[in-house]
Parts: sequence; C-alpha cells; structure tokens
Amino acid sequence: MKNAILLILTIFLSSKQSTDYSGTWISSGNNFENTLTLEKIEGDLKIYKFSFDGWRKSYDHFARDTTKFLGQINDKEFTIEVKDSYAEFTDSKEKTIGGSSLYREGEDPCKILFKFSNNSIIVKTENCHLIYGGFGVLFDGMYKKIK
Repeated sequence: MKNAILLILTIFLSSKQSTDYSGTWISSGNNFENTLTLEKIEGDLKIYKFSFDGWRKSYDHFARDTTKFLGQINDKEFTIEVKDSYAEFTDSKEKTIGGSSLYREGEDPCKILFKFSNNSIIVKTENCHLIYGGFGVLFDGMYKKIK
C-alpha cells in the first residue's frame, strides 16, 4: 500500500507541468496601451523570447499639441528565463545597428523585471526611458492575457 501511494505521488509530481505564459498580454489606460508578446523557446519550458510595442499620448511642446508617441522593445536576442515566477532582463547591447552608442558612458543599461502569476504579469523597467520608448512611453504596468 505504501509503495502504491509513493508511485501515485511520483507520477502526479512528475506530470505536473509549469505554466505556459506564451501569448499576447496587454496593459492599457486612457492615454496609453502596451502589448507584451511572449514566445516560448522550443525545447525549454522556462525560456521565452519577448517583445513590447506601445504608445502613449503626451503633450508635445514643439507641436503644441497632444501627440501619440510610439515605443518598441524587439530583438531576437531579447529572452528571459522564468524562475519561481520572476524573470529579469538586462540589456547587453552597447551600439545601435548604425554603430552609434546606445548608452552614455557610465549610464546603466535598460533593465526589465517581470513578476508572473496565472492571470497577470507585472512589469517594472529601469533606465529604459527614451532608449526603447518615445517621449513618455514606458512599459511598466500590469499586463492581462488576451490570447
């Protein structure tokens, strides 16, 4: 009897799958919308390619009007590994495609923190403003899955 219980427990625990966060997640409000896309890397249950697309309406002092500014974080190298419902990404890029410096000397790179739950992902960014987003475009917030 003891062996049967151990066998059942072993089968149950080994068949338990980790949560798949793949899909499209949205964070939005009256003046902004951000989309987070997660694609599972084939062959690994915890590693995802990620990208952000977003916009924010902000007052543009040059145009003297409210303007929709765009932002994007998207590169094949942008991946995260989810461990204990958390993931962290630190930008390793130093140059743009054209060879210009992405960061000033001594400036900390863009860092993105992810906190996962079954129904949402909370994103917090550090030092990403104007590197990957337009004026006022930030990717921080609570994201809900849409597909």
